[in-house]
Amino acid sequence: MEGTDLEQLDKGELIAIILELRETVARLNQRVSELEKELDQPVKTPENSSVPPASGRKPNKKAGQGGAQKGHVGRSRKRAKPDVIIECKPEQCPDCGTDLSEQDHHYLGRSQVIEIPPVEPVVVEAERYGCRCPECGRYHKADYPSGLEPERVFGRRLETMVTYLHQLHHLSYGRLQTVLAMLFGLTISIGALTNLVKRSADRLKPTAEAIRDEIRQAQVVGSDETGARVNGQNQWQWVFVTDDATYHVISDSRGSGVIEQVMGDAVPLVWVRDLWSAQGKAQATFHQICHAHQLRDLQFVIEAENSAWAHHFQSLLRRSQRLHKLRPDLPAHHFKRAIAQIEADCDHLLAQSLTGTEALRLQRRYLKHRTSLFVFLHHPQVPFDNNAAERALRNSVIHRKVSGGFRSQAGADAHAIVASISDTARKRQQDVFSVLQSLIGPPSPTSA
Repeated sequence: MEGTDLEQLDKGELIAIILELRETVARLNQRVSELEKELDQPVKTPENSSVPPASGRKPNKKAGQGGAQKGHVGRSRKRAKPDVIIECKPEQCPDCGTDLSEQDHHYLGRSQVIEIPPVEPVVVEAERYGCRCPECGRYHKADYPSGLEPERVFGRRLETMVTYLHQLHHLSYGRLQTVLAMLFGLTISIGALTNLVKRSADRLKPTAEAIRDEIRQAQVVGSDETGARVNGQNQWQWVFVTDDATYHVISDSRGSGVIEQVMGDAVPLVWVRDLWSAQGKAQATFHQICHAHQLRDLQFVIEAENSAWAHHFQSLLRRSQRLHKLRPDLPAHHFKRAIAQIEADCDHLLAQSLTGTEALRLQRRYLKHRTSLFVFLHHPQVPFDNNAAERALRNSVIHRKVSGGFRSQAGADAHAIVASISDTARKRQQDVFSVLQSLIGPPSPTSA
């Protein structure tokens, strides 16, 4: 509106315009204040919130940092029994040229080196024969040895090694093809490598399903999920853990239906989880929410609002964790009394009136999940965090970042099967490669 237009307005119209402008200015000033307040808020990091660890920035190390930790006791490699001994004796005097080969030599010392000889593939061919029995006249045909069947091209040890390097050491099929050629002089197409890993997964699948059945029988189960990329589509990798078993599954759903599919009709005593809504629908007598997540979220409230309430609640959670660790050393009645005090202090904090937006948000969260805060104090076999499930996913997260994802659902399923078996083997103090070899099958015979 121009000045000439304003001159034509009466007093009432001008007052209306001024009042409208004043409201607009007040609204904009309020928005500016809100934005300035947001700028003063601390940034959410993996240390003060549930932001994934990969989203955080690590500080640069100072120059000179590295090497062994302070107090570390160094150890030298022990000498091994030698397979080859080379005697180093002077044969000729370097000064006058006299032959020294027949002289008495004195032992002065030794130097030991470990070396790997060139490794070459062994091609084994089984020739099948038949003959006629001279007594009954029947014709008999010999069977091919196990591992040398006509439909087989590569031996089981090679299958195990390819599966191990691809799934657990994140070598893509292209890089694996290069490694096999450079180290062993072995040429295998990418298609053959893909089929080889799939065959291995087919043999391993019954063992993975047996691990799932073990988890169904457990009293305490932890679970978590992370993103997965399958054939250009977003999916989810779920993990279910107990003290001695781990089961992975990759699904196109992040919903509770995956939990129902894995657990069937099983209802464990306690489900250990984060606050994802699907996890909250898991069928269990009790739920224990992860304290590690809550400690970080409370830390953000402390930094953002200087909240005494958040500080006290954070201290309460840490006190409960210390009590859990001291359980074996405390008389039962002392331990029971300490639990009652923690429960009472928690109720007191949850009943307080708060003004901070972030603190109020967490207070409402803990009111909602009140019965899931201290289950671990009443059941000694229950952990106070879900770190075991999160650790179980780390290897697969690395695999996803290195490979960029799976090209097919079959490839994703194969990874979940191998991850289930390898993680379970580690928990049971078993050698992963040996376990895979025993399940895929014994090495093919290399001699008659």
